[in-house]
Amino acid sequence: MKKVIRQHPARKITELRQKLQEIWDFFTPNFCQNLVNTMPQRISAVV
Repeated sequence: MKKVIRQHPARKITELRQKLQEIWDFFTPNFCQNLVNTMPQRISAVV
């Protein structure tokens, strides 16, 4: 989120809210489930 917001800084609160909503809308249930499913591999890679 930070990366996207920094690339497209908002000049007004309404612009910031709109951009944040667009980012949150990207997080579909399928996207989140994919993250959960790959968690064991990502944890192993860190360890």
